[in-house]
Amino acid sequence: MNEQQARRRIAQLRSYYGHLTAYVAVNLMLVTINLMSNPGHPWFLYPLLGWGIGLAMHTAKVFWTGSHWEQRKLEQLTGLHSTRQDLKRLSERTEALVTILSSVDWAHIDPELLRTRETLEQAQARLRDMDRQGNDPTDREQVEREIEQLEEFVTSPRFAYYERAAQ
Repeated sequence: MNEQQARRRIAQLRSYYGHLTAYVAVNLMLVTINLMSNPGHPWFLYPLLGWGIGLAMHTAKVFWTGSHWEQRKLEQLTGLHSTRQDLKRLSERTEALVTILSSVDWAHIDPELLRTRETLEQAQARLRDMDRQGNDPTDREQVEREIEQLEEFVTSPRFAYYERAAQ
């Protein structure tokens, strides 16, 4: 969820909780008035039920059928949300590595790093495709393996040496 979507969600929730608060406050007042003025006829039930239907529809809209509900539910049920977070984290790491590997002429220092850079750029392209298209469990396993390999490289003393050299 990006910042704009988060702000919209917060506005939806604020509106809903305001609606709920007004419903409770007004209906408590109506119950009190009804019981004090005419306890034999519970007329407060009419606005309570009528407004309750509107509140139920608002609840459904905010919590069950709001924007991108199907996408959120799919991500929740398939575990895709955590994969997307992993993809994002991996993409940020690969971007940093590509930047580092592009900043110096590594061909003279370590030709293997040029292959690593090409591999990372290819991985970035695959990650973008996977993010756009969704993924199946085998794709997820592949992403997890790539994340592990990348994290191994990023935390290695060799990477720290290259990073210092690039600066």
